[in-house]
Amino acid sequence: MSNELISAAHKYIIDVSYGINQDGFIAVGTESIVYKGLEIKRDGEIRFSCVLKFKPRAVRVNGEVIDRLSRFKDEEWKIFEDLKDCRSVVKINDVIEDMGDFSVKCSYVPGGEITNEGYFCVVEEFIDGWNLDEFCREEYWKLRRIEPVGNGLSRIVNYSEYSNAEKQAAAAAYNYENILKYQDQILLFMINLCEIMQYITEQKYVLHLDIKPENIMVTRYGKELVLIDFGKSRRVTRAQRFAYSDQTGADYSRPETIDRLYQYGTLGYAAPECYAEAENGSEFPFSSEFEKGKMSVESDIFSVGAAFWECLNIYGLVTQNSLFAEDSHAFYQKYFLREELYTGRDLSCASRYYHRKLEQIIRKCTRKRTPGYTDPANRKYYHSYTELKKDLEDAKNSAPTIVKEENVKVRNAFRIGGVMLSCFLISLIIYGIYRASAFHIAMGKWDSLTADYNDTQFYRLEEIANDLIDSARADQAGSTYEKIAAFTYEGNNISEYEAQMLTELLQKIKDPQALPGRIDEIMKHADTRRFREISGAVVELGDVDGSAGYDLAYAIYSTESAKTGIPEGYETLMEYQDNSEFRSAVVKLKNVLDNDDSIRTIAETYGITRQEVQDFFRTITLEE
Repeated sequence: MSNELISAAHKYIIDVSYGINQDGFIAVGTESIVYKGLEIKRDGEIRFSCVLKFKPRAVRVNGEVIDRLSRFKDEEWKIFEDLKDCRSVVKINDVIEDMGDFSVKCSYVPGGEITNEGYFCVVEEFIDGWNLDEFCREEYWKLRRIEPVGNGLSRIVNYSEYSNAEKQAAAAAYNYENILKYQDQILLFMINLCEIMQYITEQKYVLHLDIKPENIMVTRYGKELVLIDFGKSRRVTRAQRFAYSDQTGADYSRPETIDRLYQYGTLGYAAPECYAEAENGSEFPFSSEFEKGKMSVESDIFSVGAAFWECLNIYGLVTQNSLFAEDSHAFYQKYFLREELYTGRDLSCASRYYHRKLEQIIRKCTRKRTPGYTDPANRKYYHSYTELKKDLEDAKNSAPTIVKEENVKVRNAFRIGGVMLSCFLISLIIYGIYRASAFHIAMGKWDSLTADYNDTQFYRLEEIANDLIDSARADQAGSTYEKIAAFTYEGNNISEYEAQMLTELLQKIKDPQALPGRIDEIMKHADTRRFREISGAVVELGDVDGSAGYDLAYAIYSTESAKTGIPEGYETLMEYQDNSEFRSAVVKLKNVLDNDDSIRTIAETYGITRQEVQDFFRTITLEE
């Protein structure tokens, strides 16, 4: 047997100077065993470091044998070729189909040895740095370390094994200054990943479908991101933006195994639509308001949100939960695979100093799937990395020190381990019962919060408002909404987030008679600087007759955001030009239409001169 891999131009060996046990081992994935390698020229000169990925020639997926080598050559390799111009995507240097008499001992494979009989090798460039999980957990917060044990061997020491002194040192480092530096770094990473994914998805029409911290490398010098592991990637087109998974049924009552995965991708990061149908009487973990197996850019964006949710919560996750510290996959599988925790993720385990906008962004990335969630007009979800990047840049450019109220439910969900495990499970059951039946408890929480409320507690307010509407009887829903709305309207004009909250509550109430008046109230109290966003939230309610506020919101949204309906917007402006109640909205609509392209369209449509249009616009001011 040989320790050399031979290709047409080079030979490769495992770099036994690398790794905690100096065996070259890097990682084990669902479909590959990864080692650090050295590429050597035929004359014996070492050229550079590389990564040797040993992949099985065939894998069993849901009971079916898949020719992994053919699939790699026909799909994955071609995708890598398409993406080779992107410096932030790992490069394939070589593929060795016939490994000859090469072999390496490996305890992670059946038989304990990697040989040509069962494996082929993909040679990739070596990224000197860390994967994102290692960077956050080990490099930044020092929550895991390597300890030598003698004879050239080492072992991983998890936080749960730390001494009291080490835990105190870690806690001392988790201070205001370091938290804000970390927040800034994570924001830069998120923006960087959006730029990479803009190229991959919006230019090359490729879905990655396995985005997670372990597949995002951070370079040691420069701290730039490089995306790796395209084993699950799929092509889409501009016309057909969906790919369909080949998952068959999954028994969610039994532990997940490599040959019987619950999902396409990785548990904990894969979007709900990537999960397989439940079988054998097991319960599907999500509400079924989407087509299972229908994957899209929204699926990858969910994974991006989940990955960075983990990064921002990493200190709390590791220090509050020994299972997560030792095996995050086991943690997700055992405790997190339920819709109320898996979707709509917040930063309850994170520092209260994190910027509230980060939580809003991650919530939107990981929002619960509802009908129409892939519709580009549905503003509750991100549909492109351009949208997501803009929100991230806005967050980075705004104040980083907003203090938020912690969400007790999710915070407690991670304080599992030892004696606390049973307490957590019991509290989760109690919480579920209380959500279903205790309107008066929710009202008590509302009264307590509103008695001493400030804007940094908005997401707590939003959560309790939803609890009130969800638990109210049919005859209580209207008066409960009025109570929530009256409080929201107090003081300053409402923000886009408050408008979004109110429109979502109105969708739950479903009272068509009261709806026009309630929309009018939202538009009357709207922050004039946020008319576009607030108008978009109102438009999501669908067509509403008898509401001047809705008519103006629709006109503002369709002309400014969708860039359509200019003649209709002009007609709406003419209809409401003298309306004093909605004067600010009328002026906003005029301002949206007051540009060369719109004026030209209006003049051509109605057979009038540009000057006549401009003269009409001049009559519309904030002064009545």
